[in-house]
Amino acid sequence: MTAASALPRQDRFDVDPEPVPFTVRASQRVHGGLAAGAALVAIGFAASASTSPAGILRWIVAAAFAVLAVVCARALTVGDMLVADDVGIRLRIGSEWVGTRWEDIEEVTVLQRRHPLDDGRIAVHLQDPGPVLGAMPSSTRKTTDANRRLTGSSLAIPFGLTARPSNGEVVQALHMLADARCPVREQL
Repeated sequence: MTAASALPRQDRFDVDPEPVPFTVRASQRVHGGLAAGAALVAIGFAASASTSPAGILRWIVAAAFAVLAVVCARALTVGDMLVADDVGIRLRIGSEWVGTRWEDIEEVTVLQRRHPLDDGRIAVHLQDPGPVLGAMPSSTRKTTDANRRLTGSSLAIPFGLTARPSNGEVVQALHMLADARCPVREQL
């Protein structure tokens, strides 16, 4: 028995607790529900296409819903979209992982969700984005360019309805991991 274990449970504390990694994962429930619903609608349109005089239009709609079902089913296989730990942040953009150390980040901004149907956003602003973005394949660069136009940062991911953070206190969790190496701000 050590001196720390002899203390009552409420008096024990860790001097240097290990920071817990923060992740943002795709919501399995939302994507699974959308995939199943789109597949059922596609089957319904395909079944009615053969008995209808306007069958070609119903086949087109069935194909569109089938594509939506496949896209949503593919999203079920995506694991983490963002991983932040005591070393830095890694984001998945398309099928590529982009990682950087906390020391190379100018700031991280977090836009919180404002209502249940709104997605929040985590944007990583690099001090020198040229080398990181230049090493990406062209398909990933198209996504980062679209991110930059929409959010002001090339490296940004949503969280909320379609993606769930591992900790509800996003700003606080990222601030603890950054440990004063870069500012983590909440965007208002």
